[in-house]
Amino acid sequence: MLSFLRISLCLTAVMTGIVQAQTGQTPQAPPTGQEPSFKAGGEEVVLDVVVRDKKNRAVDDLKAADFEILDNGQKRAIKSFRLVQGNEAVSSAGEKTPLDPMRQVRLLTLIFDGLDNDGRRLSRDAGVSLLKNELQPNVYISVMAIDHTLEAIQPFTNDRDLLKKAIERATGGSSNFASDTARVRAQLQQMLGPNQAGQGLADQANSQSGGGSGQSGPAGAANGPAAANAAMAQMMLRMLQSKIQDEATDQGRAKIVALLECVRQQYSLPGRKTILYFSPGFQIPQGMEEPFKSVISIANRSNVSFYALDARGLSVSGQNESSNAQLKDAMSASAENMHRGNVSTSNAQAADMAIEAGRANVQNTLAILADSTGGFLIANTNDFTGRLKRLTEDIETYYEISYDPQIQNYDGSFRKVSVRTDRPNMRIQSRSGYFALPPSMRGQAVLSAYEVPLLKALGSSPLPHSFGFQAAGLHFEGPNHTSTCVLVIDIPIGNLTLRQDQAANQYDGKFAYVALVKDGQGQVVKKFHNEIPLKLDPNKVEAVKASSHFIDVQHFDLPPGRYTLDSAVLDSAGDKVSARKSVFIMPEMNGSLAISSVAPIRDMKPKGEAPADDPFVMANQMVSPMINPTVKKADTKGLPFYVVIYPSKANADKPTLEMEFSKDGQVLGSGSPPLGSPDAQGRIQYVATVPLAQLPAGDYQVRFIAKQGTQTSDESVAFTVE
Repeated sequence: MLSFLRISLCLTAVMTGIVQAQTGQTPQAPPTGQEPSFKAGGEEVVLDVVVRDKKNRAVDDLKAADFEILDNGQKRAIKSFRLVQGNEAVSSAGEKTPLDPMRQVRLLTLIFDGLDNDGRRLSRDAGVSLLKNELQPNVYISVMAIDHTLEAIQPFTNDRDLLKKAIERATGGSSNFASDTARVRAQLQQMLGPNQAGQGLADQANSQSGGGSGQSGPAGAANGPAAANAAMAQMMLRMLQSKIQDEATDQGRAKIVALLECVRQQYSLPGRKTILYFSPGFQIPQGMEEPFKSVISIANRSNVSFYALDARGLSVSGQNESSNAQLKDAMSASAENMHRGNVSTSNAQAADMAIEAGRANVQNTLAILADSTGGFLIANTNDFTGRLKRLTEDIETYYEISYDPQIQNYDGSFRKVSVRTDRPNMRIQSRSGYFALPPSMRGQAVLSAYEVPLLKALGSSPLPHSFGFQAAGLHFEGPNHTSTCVLVIDIPIGNLTLRQDQAANQYDGKFAYVALVKDGQGQVVKKFHNEIPLKLDPNKVEAVKASSHFIDVQHFDLPPGRYTLDSAVLDSAGDKVSARKSVFIMPEMNGSLAISSVAPIRDMKPKGEAPADDPFVMANQMVSPMINPTVKKADTKGLPFYVVIYPSKANADKPTLEMEFSKDGQVLGSGSPPLGSPDAQGRIQYVATVPLAQLPAGDYQVRFIAKQGTQTSDESVAFTVE
């Protein structure tokens, strides 16, 4: 069963649509050792620095002594320094050595997005002009497009004929590149062979050495170029496999999600990485501010620079005046922080100011992407030749500088990096900073800032418990007797902090969560996380707080065994964290009689586009579960439960079900409700409702016992009555 994500916000009918939840997908963890990591006294931050003079000419004669590095305003000594120029590295002493194709791969990703007829023509001309000059052996280019999701047209290569065909395909008028993505995925899978997990490929890219032209070769070959190709193929295959299938109609949201996936996967390879983004620009939708900031943050952590090309050409020059002042204010605040150690209010608000400017004018979004990641915007022109030449020079000529950050507190905060030179009239391009993440988090996927306090909370003793929420791992049987885990996180909205925004006439809040599924050896086998903004109508906020819950339901295959679920929730507005840990068992599904976990039902709604094999789909309805519920007799007449029985096909006896009730450990009685016949999938879905009127307040347990001949399987569920 394929993994997928369904997040629903359970509201009463009158509340529908009030609370808005943004969904995300957990990225696959990249191989370890590929990023500059930050261990006190032992590890380094690596910067790629481009320097130009006042006439925009590349400067290649600076020495280490000409640079000053500030990390969060504190000067840091340079540990290593060299100039990368073409296919050579030049040391501080002036010694030239050929670049190792394995360790100094330089990637350029061309992304074409949202182009009209004129935009396609301009973008095609610009893309083809990039290929007029011979590519250095270490430079590889891929071609991608955004059509609601990230689509691949050409994997990384330095074959100019293949690249030209791909550019023509991307700008030829088609708006459906799904077949191209399928072709590229098959090509990458064939190239990688059985080693598609990618274990060792990026490590080879860091450890092996060799020469050659950098052309394609068979995966696993001993020579450096072949291993480099394998590592690039694996990185791009992960990009396609984990791309977020976002069907949202909001184009800005889809673009941000696609860009996020592209930069996230480039994290796994060393070297200089560049994205040339051909786009008419887009607005940052309400609620997508943090994902947009994550694109910039992860690009900086992954050593990826954006160069944005506004494909509308000259026609847009007059449209920018309305919001240029906002963008200038934001960039001025950002630049100010490059020259001072303390952070002023304007410095702290620079990203928010830039985002507001991006809403006012779509071109500014492109400028923010480029300026924040060490690139630049190409706009308001139909002649891109000069700017594209600069981009090529930036890829081929830059300084590689490393330093020890000397971090004392890995608090997850953003540490601003400033690069200065005493040489007058120099313009410096470099990444703006990174998040201070503890070394123990290496090997995990690129972390968002909100994950750090949550992971810290899960490592503390005792666990913090500032407010209530529930989390559990449930088990069901998937196709061909596989074990399917359903992870459920239930967060009451009323337990979160909401603050009134009188100017916007709404209540605002925000929360984030992390869930780790660990096997019997304590290894993380699944990680899920998200950050959710809340914007509530003040006339309905009390009703939402009283009855609304955020429910995250995630499905994935999980082998039989004993697992722990570590989950934590951050109330961002209230600066509070709660965490919990629980154990669940995934039983073996071998065709014998089996019963699923029992889930109390919060409500049922139309299933929409949920797949038929979703364990919570019952006919044309979708079951929304509860975990360890507390119910009030005054609010509801009965509590329904959902359970699935999987009869053994080898047993001719008809299965039966018995329900045994107990309170405070004392058995009260039992009953045997009738069961229907198995459905087309061979399962019996059953909903049992327990009347509450006659039940005294207290803690209850219901045991569901399935029987078929001599076979027995049972599951229990607890609830509280008030």
